[in-house]
Amino acid sequence: MRQVCGSEARAQIEFQSSEGAMDELDKLILQTLQEDGRTPFTQIARQAGVSETTIRSRYRNLVEEGIIRTVGIVDPYALGFQAPALIGVSVEPGTVDQVARAIAELSEVSYLVMTLGPFDLVIEVFCRDLPHLTHLVTQQIHLIPGVRSTETLMIARSYKLTYRWSLALGLEAETAIA
Repeated sequence: MRQVCGSEARAQIEFQSSEGAMDELDKLILQTLQEDGRTPFTQIARQAGVSETTIRSRYRNLVEEGIIRTVGIVDPYALGFQAPALIGVSVEPGTVDQVARAIAELSEVSYLVMTLGPFDLVIEVFCRDLPHLTHLVTQQIHLIPGVRSTETLMIARSYKLTYRWSLALGLEAETAIA
């Protein structure tokens, strides 16, 4: 058993997570890794005043709880995918889950959500070119049982793409209150 003393002991008490709730240390880990996913645990530990082992353990817990996932983000344009699009999909009543499962299997799909509005599903796709996009919509998506109609919006330019969720973590709100 490892003896903990001094500022590390205070930090562990202060940062002790309650069941299922994120504490300040968890938020610090998430915020730091959102800014730079390659930040060494030793650097986060130094910033928090705790051991690297504590950070590593907390990170592992966040992964196991499904709160954080480490992935490499690829620029589709750099790989030759020149026809990104958003596609709104309307489905027959009672078929949204079945249609969503079929669409999720398509390799071009990067994002798929059920919505409450004019479309039942909204998907983001990355295709090589316009003929590829046309084939995807007319020969794959339209042929999925339950698909009623689609509306395709070609993406001409992206102005913002972020994976930082500071508001969800309550970090912005805490700063504004202080």
